[in-house]
Amino acid sequence: MHFGMFMEFGPRPDSTQSAAFHEGLDLVDAAEAWGLDSAWLSEFHFSPQRSMLSAPIVVAGAIAARTKRLRIGLAVYVLPLNNPLRIAEEAATVDQLSNGRLDFGIGRSGFVRSYEAFDIDYGESQGRFDEALDILQLAWRGDAFSYEGDFYGVNEALVVPQPVQQPHPPLRMAATSSETFQAV
Repeated sequence: MHFGMFMEFGPRPDSTQSAAFHEGLDLVDAAEAWGLDSAWLSEFHFSPQRSMLSAPIVVAGAIAARTKRLRIGLAVYVLPLNNPLRIAEEAATVDQLSNGRLDFGIGRSGFVRSYEAFDIDYGESQGRFDEALDILQLAWRGDAFSYEGDFYGVNEALVVPQPVQQPHPPLRMAATSSETFQAV
């Protein structure tokens, strides 16, 4: 059995955004000292009352630099809101920095407001998710590749670095809709 913690880096009343990050990182240090197995990071956008984690991959890098054993999980990285080639590079970098301790949770999120703010049609989220997942898996094979989809294109890219974990960090998929359940 594995024990971990789920983190949103939420602000406390009468505190600062910076304090939310520092308190969260202090909790990560405590989790490693207490023998917990993992720390899982959410991704939320435009919800300052709930979470500061709009860039969980950046925080994952900070955790990788300050821990030695704790697995670092993303729960979840919202694929349709990000460029999948960039995601592949960033996740592989964190996997390298952590010596292979990244668990890569992926999803498409049900928070329509995030899509509106990024000017992405939520109706495209499943198609964008599917293409992004295809690109991630191609990028982590270690060969130059091209890809042409309805939403994303890649022109002869070789992702460097490659993940420590092969063929890639463990993928965990969040599913709350019938479309996503079919993909799982």
